[in-house]
Amino acid sequence: VATTGGVLRYHRTKNEWLDPWVIVLGRIESVDLRNAYNVDYVQDENAIAVQTNKGTFTYNFTFKNWQPSEHDFEPPLPATEVTNLAFLNMPDYSVSGRSFSRSNEVGIMDNKLRKYGFSIFADDQFGDAWVGIEGVGVLQLNKYSQRGIVWELGLSGSDVRAIAFGENWYCFGGHNRSGGISFYRPKRQVWDHLSWEYTMGLQSTWINDFEVSGKYLLAATDLGLAQINLKNGGTRTYAIQQGLWSNLVTSVAVDKDTVWVGMEDGVCKLFLPKGPVKRLEQPSLRTQPVYRLEVDSEALWVGGESGLYRYDRKSGKGKYIEGGSVVGGQVYAMFNTPTELWTGRFNGIKVTDKKTLKEEGWSAQAFFDGAEVYAIAKVDSLVFVGTDNGLYKFDRTRNRWHRFSEEDGLIDNHVTALYQDGDYLIIGTKEGVTQFFWNDPMRID
Repeated sequence: VATTGGVLRYHRTKNEWLDPWVIVLGRIESVDLRNAYNVDYVQDENAIAVQTNKGTFTYNFTFKNWQPSEHDFEPPLPATEVTNLAFLNMPDYSVSGRSFSRSNEVGIMDNKLRKYGFSIFADDQFGDAWVGIEGVGVLQLNKYSQRGIVWELGLSGSDVRAIAFGENWYCFGGHNRSGGISFYRPKRQVWDHLSWEYTMGLQSTWINDFEVSGKYLLAATDLGLAQINLKNGGTRTYAIQQGLWSNLVTSVAVDKDTVWVGMEDGVCKLFLPKGPVKRLEQPSLRTQPVYRLEVDSEALWVGGESGLYRYDRKSGKGKYIEGGSVVGGQVYAMFNTPTELWTGRFNGIKVTDKKTLKEEGWSAQAFFDGAEVYAIAKVDSLVFVGTDNGLYKFDRTRNRWHRFSEEDGLIDNHVTALYQDGDYLIIGTKEGVTQFFWNDPMRID
């Protein structure tokens, strides 16, 4: 299926969606298949041809790479009339509880009374017709039973600055005014989303950070802290009226049923599931913008405009931590391990021993081309640094750095979020998500 976000693939015999083709492997460099207009199977060459706004590219199943080519495409069939559609189902339960019904012969309507038109049509010759739904995804229609499955596909907003996992859902959010919070369940290939306009209790989908505690997704937004039940979509938002210092929530961290909330001018803590909210009356944290939070059993680590602050949970006292390193200043990214705290700073990255508070730093100018740090993740002996100039991999044991960019398959060089999923690294950017097989035994970088 050719879309503006790449090529979607459905395995007909396994009855499941495969990973889409978006940024793919070429002979020399990666190939961008976004803004695909048409797709065709070239039978005599056993190849797939895709027409995009950057030209035509062909995938060879033997050599398993893409190359520029020429191909005469048949125009896609318009879905001018779909008459044999009686029942509409979702592939599985969703966070939003969204459902669809027939609107007319050229479209469908969801349970919020939003209408969506049909676009293109294809018959797979196995009993199913496939119909594009503008703004939703694909309708899989069984021609004999007249039953259809509506597959919502893709992100509801391309900007991804927060990634979390809970209740078998991946949760993606970012600075998307007109989009929403996206949910993806990989085992069922089910996508879903929540938009603030149609979700009671959700004030904004301008997301700065995510955390999951049990069945709840905690979302830091510009209009408060949203608490979303991943089982039924029930949502409430905490704001100044409920005790927060500010409505502009920049970060969130959780420890069991205690939620720590960072804002533009201080820190609060919230007790799940219904509060109350308590303000941290720390003079050093008041009126100081907080950018990132991490928490462990002993301390709350606060990264902000004034640097790194350690708040002792037992004594209620805290102080700013600055070791003997040239790297310092504002904290824009944090990653917590049992013994260390990694921080992305104004002029590089830094690691702090949580017991001794000794620090070591690597300056941006010397080690990663002066790029600004937006995300950081430690994976085994490797440290991944997301910047506005790509993704950097730091092998600490070998003292070796390596940069990945759009030429290597990143969907965008401005990396804003990192999340480890086993052997894969989920990379959030301003233009979408890239999945990176960081533990590939064949890697030589």
